Formats: sequence, structure tokens, C-alpha cells
Amino acid sequence: MEHLFYPNSVVIIGVSSEQSNLGRNIVENLDRFSYKEEIYLVGQKRSRLGDRPIYDRIEDVPGRPELAVILTPARSIPEIIDVCGRRGIRWAVIESGGFSEYSKDGGQIEQQVVRITRQYGIRFVGPNCIGIMNLDNGMVLPFPLMDPAMTRKGSISLISQSGGIAASVMKLFSCENLGFNKFISMGNKIDLNENDYLDYLIKDPKTSVIGLYLESISDGRELMRLAACTDKPFILLKANTSPASHQIARFHTSALAGGNDICDAALAQAGIHRVGTLTGLIEHFKVFLLPPMTGPNLAVIGRSGGHGVLAADAAAHHGFVLPQISKKVLDFVQSRTRSGVIQMTNPLDLGDVFGISYYIDVVEAVLKEKQVNGVLLMQNYTRIIEMEDIGKHIRAIQELSQRYGKPVATCFLTDRSEFFEFKTATDFPLFIEAESALEALAASYRHATRKHNDPFQIIPLRGDRRSFEASRLADPVEVLSRFKSWGLPMADFRLVQDLETALVAANEIGYPVVLKIATAKVLHKTEMKGVKIDIQDGHALKAAFKELQDHFLSTFSGEELKFLIQKMVPNGLEVIVGSKYDPEFGPVILFGLGGIFAEVLRDVAIRVAPVSESQAMEMINQIKGSGLLKGFRGKPPADIEALLRILMTFSRILINHPEVSELEINPLLVLGEGQGCVAVDGRIRFNQITSNVDGK
Repeated sequence: MEHLFYPNSVVIIGVSSEQSNLGRNIVENLDRFSYKEEIYLVGQKRSRLGDRPIYDRIEDVPGRPELAVILTPARSIPEIIDVCGRRGIRWAVIESGGFSEYSKDGGQIEQQVVRITRQYGIRFVGPNCIGIMNLDNGMVLPFPLMDPAMTRKGSISLISQSGGIAASVMKLFSCENLGFNKFISMGNKIDLNENDYLDYLIKDPKTSVIGLYLESISDGRELMRLAACTDKPFILLKANTSPASHQIARFHTSALAGGNDICDAALAQAGIHRVGTLTGLIEHFKVFLLPPMTGPNLAVIGRSGGHGVLAADAAAHHGFVLPQISKKVLDFVQSRTRSGVIQMTNPLDLGDVFGISYYIDVVEAVLKEKQVNGVLLMQNYTRIIEMEDIGKHIRAIQELSQRYGKPVATCFLTDRSEFFEFKTATDFPLFIEAESALEALAASYRHATRKHNDPFQIIPLRGDRRSFEASRLADPVEVLSRFKSWGLPMADFRLVQDLETALVAANEIGYPVVLKIATAKVLHKTEMKGVKIDIQDGHALKAAFKELQDHFLSTFSGEELKFLIQKMVPNGLEVIVGSKYDPEFGPVILFGLGGIFAEVLRDVAIRVAPVSESQAMEMINQIKGSGLLKGFRGKPPADIEALLRILMTFSRILINHPEVSELEINPLLVLGEGQGCVAVDGRIRFNQITSNVDGK
């Protein structure tokens, strides 16, 4: 991909000398940003644009350009791409719109483009994008005119599915005096997608921080793998999280693990920092330009008690600890107070201390404290007294932060007339308030410590997983039989259709037993009054059987009406374990306490499968009800070791069995320590399209 960002020559197709022509804007951008390589122009008719000739045929362009930038009507693109292919051009940026995002006919043109590019081995950006930018060499290809005075070169690179969002981020960069290196507007991403660009930017020495704006994720598992294999932070703004339609979920897992929940869990699992706004994206960019926050201990320095209280609340919310500042530092600060009425604690209130230069000494003294991992510095200034020194002050704070290798998140607020003056006077990141600064600083801490966690291991998926429209639900006997074959502990069971066989089955299994309706048409058996528990003998079984039979005869015919006799399991803690195939991340696993804890409180943990033992333990610890598993108010702990084994086994079922699209154990009874777990009911949905994969 080096040829895409550092081509030795560029041909721009769709240029004319008319003022309204957008193609000429691309040429002007390249000149404005001092792009040094060869630039060739192609249009509908021969003419000139400044000193450059405009050719009317790609074939007439001298040599073989390395990159083609195309801005012509969609219907013309297939022929242009074919000519480029015959000329040996292997990289392109298609900025034109009017493809699948516009109409069915546009989608057909898009497929033509795909076929032709694959024929010649052409890789391309777009279509329907504003192009790419590389400030490292001045290759600025968007068709809107860009102002070099409003951009600064830095080490942040952005991948955006929206050209409008990319343009807005560039404006925010200018307001915050942030520098960027490479900007990529992907458009419809029908060839190169976010993972292709990420693979390049991870290796790019000019990029240290990577931002993404995505409306869809091309391959979530590959995205996770890429994030796990680099120290460079990924900051993702993911939109399009509200489904267009909401259908009643037949599986608890589907109801509890929606697309946005899965996305949140998957990104966190891979160490990707998800934000919800453009402002959040910018704030995270800022914090990753500071030294990393390597521990949870934070010192808060300000000049207002109220700001200190807000900062302390925000610090606690984001998991930071405010350690005690040493007496040596506190005495040093106390010696400079005027009235001595400010209490020396952390947060450290300097409201009684005047003199901007002295603040620098305090920050350095705090940074020297071994127990301090980072500093939140809240600065409020008035121009009359202090503004002449503020530029020098900020540069000194920047130098101290770099020297001690600890972040100083500086919240800076002054009068409107001076605010942007000082924001643009330094490349040191400045924040507005403690909450946004600490949210970003928490991301820095997670990123710095994530290498200690068990990384996500990508497992290739077997079979065709593209569609689950044709599917079937397994009947209860098939469900329990499958669970048993997969090595999941099951309560003993028999399928029966009449009272005589039910009595025989109960004697074989041994009382007490449970009687259940056995049909795939009744998913929620308890709600449908299809379960009788703790049946102690044959007399009780006869009464229970008759009651269920009478209840369901109006719904099912005699041949359809079947029942399960199942061994009654000793009391245990009910949990739910589920798995489903997500179109963006593949198989995922869900775990939570059963009953109302999962359904009403939504107290569940989600991971992309498979999970290791440590990741399974993280899932158990994540739910709020984990204390019930570990023993609560004198009750003995549950068998967590057995639960861990089940979670690990369960997480691999969808990976190893592509014919399954969704399954769950509900409930799984977790017994006392050393007694194991027992699955007593469950559901499976088979994907009929892939049901013959590997002979299964």
C-alpha cells in the first residue's frame, strides 16, 4: 500500500479548465501542499490548466502513472478502470458517487468496477469518497479546496467511512491545533476496507495514533486481531447502532446480546477505545499524544475547591485513586500560601497561591512523587494578572510531562478573546474540563496496562456463514442430545409420549423427576405452564402427566404431544450461557445469572469467542451478581472451576460447528464447590444453508 500513499506519479481523471470543475481543485490542493511528484491531467477535451496539459485520453499520458484519481460520472468508471488496467495502473482513488449508495443501477455499475479491477489486480479507495491525504509528502487528493494554513502535520491518522465526518474532524483538528499525518475517506469501501488501511498504518512509522469513524465493520474479528498485534492505540467512533426494526427475540441470548452490546464488548476485549462523539474522538487523540498513564494513581492540582470536588468525583468514576501527597511536597506548597487557610490534600488546592512560575515548581514536585502516575492540572487564568506568562507556562508543563514520562492532563479556561490564541500557540494538548480529560486519561491507563491481559486470539471460521435466513429450531431431545455429545454435563432424560412409558422412564432415572413439554414450538416452557418439578413418585407423576396432557391437547395433536422425563437436580444457582453468530464479529458468547437477573437487570457479560480460562474468569467477575457465585452471607461458594470449563467449551461450539447459528443453556445449574454444573434445558437454532458443512 506504500504505492497508494507515496506514488511516484498521479494521474487525475475528470479535469477541465472551467472554474466549477472539481477535478481542478484536486490539482490545486496538490500544488498548495507542495506535492513534488509528477502530476498528469485527463479530461474530456484537450486543453491546459496552468502549465499542465490536459489530455483527452489516458493512453496519451506519458509513462505509466502509479496512482489514478477518478472524478467522473459513475457510468464512465468501468471503461476508465479498464483503460487504467491496460496501461498498467494498479492503484486508484474513485471519488465519484452514484453507485450502490444511490440506486440499484448504481450497484450494478459498482459490481462491474469490482470485476474489472480484479481482472487487472487493481486496488482502489472508494467509490463515493473525498479521497485520501498524506501530509508527509503533500499528497492531498480531496476535491474540496484545502488550506495549508489550517492544517498541521502530526502523527495522528484517521480512517473514515464518511467524507463529511472526515472534513469535520479536520476542522476540529485545526481548532485544537492538532496535527495529522494521513486521512482516508473510504466511501463505499467495496475493495479496500478499514482493515487494509489499519494493516498499513500499524507499520507506518509516521503514524502513532489511529482514529476510525465506521458505520459498518467489514470483518470484526480481523479488526480485533489487528488491534491486538500493535501498541498503537485505536480510537473508534462507531455509528449506526440503532436497528431499523425490532423483532421479538425467541432466544434470551438474542434479546440480551444486541449488535451494539456485542460491538461494545468486542472492542473492549481487543483494547479498542470506543467513543460516542466527535468531541470524544478529539479528546482521546489529545491524551495519546501525552506520555502513557501507567498506573491508577492520580494527583489533582487546581485553584478552586469546587473544581477539585468535581475532579475527585470524576476520578473515582473512571477508576482512579487519589494517593496521599508526601509531607515534603505539602510543606513546600504550604510555605507559599498567603493566609494558610487552604487544607493540603489531594486534590491540591492552590487557590491561595499566586505566581504562575510557582505552579510549575508544584507540578514538578508532584511528578517526582513515586506513587503518582499522572497529574490533572486545572488552570483558570485572568489576562490582566497572568496571561503574559501563560505561553511560557504551558511549554514548561509540556517539558516536565515529557521529562518525567507521566501525563499532565491540563484543563485550560480563560476569556473568549484569549482562548484560541493560546490553543493555537502550542501543540501541547489542552482540555476544557476534568470529566472529558479523565475519561480520555482512563483510556490511556487501559491501553498502557492491556498487555498484561490475555490477548484476543483469532480463530479461523469454518463454513459459509453469510446467511441465516433459512433456519430451524431443534426439538428438546435433539438439543439435550447435542449438548451431551459436546461434552456438556446434562441431567439424565427420556422422551415419552404416554403415561406408561413415562412411569418406566421415571423408574429408570430415579425419583424425584421433572416433567416437561417436548416440542420446538414451545420455547419458554415455564411461561406456557409446560413444566412440573420435584415429582416424588408414580402417583404424583400420573397427576402431573394428566394435567400437562389436558393443558396442551387443545394446541397439539396426540401425535405431536411429547414429553421429557428428566432427573430433578439438587438446588443450584441458575445461570444462562448463550452463543450466537454476529455478522460483524462472528461467534460470541454470553454469560449471566438466570431468571430476572439476566432478563430484567440485563446483568450479562459478552465476549467474542473463543475465550481462554482467564477471559472466562473475567466474564464471571464482570457481572454484578458474581458475589452470589463466590459465596454470600454464609452460603458456600459455587463450583466456579466447573463453570469456567463450560464457558470455554461452549465458546468453541459455534466455531467448530458452522451448522449452528444460535444456542443457549438456560438454565445451567451451578452446584456447590466441587459438585460441578448441570444443564437442564436449552435451545439450538440450526442454519440450514450450512447444515451440510463437513458432513454435519
